[in-house]
Amino acid sequence: MLPKADITYKEISCPAGRWCDSGHIAPKEFRREGPESLLEPTKFFHVTGLGIDGIYCEPCLIIVNWAARLKRKRKGS
Repeated sequence: MLPKADITYKEISCPAGRWCDSGHIAPKEFRREGPESLLEPTKFFHVTGLGIDGIYCEPCLIIVNWAARLKRKRKGS
């Protein structure tokens, strides 16, 4: 039996006004692979678990996951 995930992410359609629950209007497009990459439509995800239940844009989730990796790395040092 697989353990249940602490946090789940489900891709959803763009919410009205591109509103992200982190408190901003998400960009219509962003460069997913870095500064020289093509502009691509911003994706949105319904995130639940560990007291979280909201709609977040992909750029915010990228930043949150990067910060979490840094925190884990520092704890391991």
